[in-house]
Amino acid sequence: MRFCRTIAVHLVALLTFAVEGASGQTDVEAWNEGVEYYRSGDVTNALRVLRPLMLTRSHGARAAEVVSKLEFERGNREEAATAAQIALRADPKDAKANRNFTRAVDGLAELRENRRIDEALMAHQGADPGSIMLMATRESRAIMEAVAGYTTNDAVRTVALADELSNRAERLVDLWVPVKVAICQAVTNEEQAATIVMQVDKAREKTRLAARQIADIEPEAYSTASDVEHDCTRFLKMTILPPEAMAEDMTAQSNACLNVAAFNGREWQHDALDYTRAFRAKFPAWARAYEQQSQSDTNSVPFTAEDQAKISALATELEKLQMESLENNDVAAQEKALDTIRQIEELLPKKSGQGGQPPEGQPQQNDQSENQDSESTQDQQSEEQSVNDAEEKPGEEPQEPTEDEKEIEAILRKAQERSDEHEAEKKARMRKSPLSPNERDW
Repeated sequence: MRFCRTIAVHLVALLTFAVEGASGQTDVEAWNEGVEYYRSGDVTNALRVLRPLMLTRSHGARAAEVVSKLEFERGNREEAATAAQIALRADPKDAKANRNFTRAVDGLAELRENRRIDEALMAHQGADPGSIMLMATRESRAIMEAVAGYTTNDAVRTVALADELSNRAERLVDLWVPVKVAICQAVTNEEQAATIVMQVDKAREKTRLAARQIADIEPEAYSTASDVEHDCTRFLKMTILPPEAMAEDMTAQSNACLNVAAFNGREWQHDALDYTRAFRAKFPAWARAYEQQSQSDTNSVPFTAEDQAKISALATELEKLQMESLENNDVAAQEKALDTIRQIEELLPKKSGQGGQPPEGQPQQNDQSENQDSESTQDQQSEEQSVNDAEEKPGEEPQEPTEDEKEIEAILRKAQERSDEHEAEKKARMRKSPLSPNERDW
């Protein structure tokens, strides 16, 4: 479907070119002139004269065949495919036209995908996987929630929403690319890298499937979008950096205290525990990297060893409280856990080169606590604050991570540590031999 849309765009452009390029010549005169240019090897003028003829009844098929050949030889695969399709439409049973069209489109999808990957990498160059996955997770939730009700509109509105949400899902597909590349660059073990690639590729293909089902308004679209949200959340918990992890922990623990309905079949208290564990796993390496960087950045907020020790102790206590909340449904433990998160956030540096200030989101929690007695407001809380998810399917009991997921999480943790160490080494080299302003890689 998308290939046909691309071809249609090219056809419209050709029609515009044909109308604007009419020079008063007859079709026969233009054809003869184009053939002369072609035979003399003047490709530029041959294409200039023959392109407008592609949409004429008298010489359209022949002109399209020549244009397709020339564009293919120049490496312009999109233009070659468009021209070949025009020639084929004139006579769908023509063997030569079929061969030319097959040759023109062969490998075109791969070329488009490679171009798309390059653009995605360029757009997110320098961003850490955790930040990208946080963006992807929030978008996946917004898409999932919109898909749940987009078919309740009238037909015209439903189609418009389907196109809009499908395009957003397609953009979400691209966010998986820099995540995969960044992780693989940090992992030296080929077997481990292959495991990561397989998991990310599956998630990316599922996201692509969701985009297609949404565009076609298929009944399975919501279920697939829900699975995409699960994938995004799982990788977010694996890649998120400590400041953002604690901010997400705050949101999840607040929702647990308010007894907000589970999002996408997952309990908030499980999410809070997951983010605490992610924080504890990554905090030591992150703190070292921050401390090393702050030595070369006079604007950095100091992060003392004493504060780091306090945070580590509080995080250990926080995990115990959250586990107790899960086991005994202890409301007092939930409230104490929330207070512990506040203490940790107070001790964390407010500005950081390795993740920075926790993302905004606190006002949402305060707004929601004022209306916790309203069922409709709780539904809105679930939608607006669905930033933390466990990994269970809807209706299932919480499950421990699988062996593959544990392995992937360990790989990602090591990858982040390597990335932090590399950044610290780079900062140290800059302190010893500072670059001139015009040489700095801003």
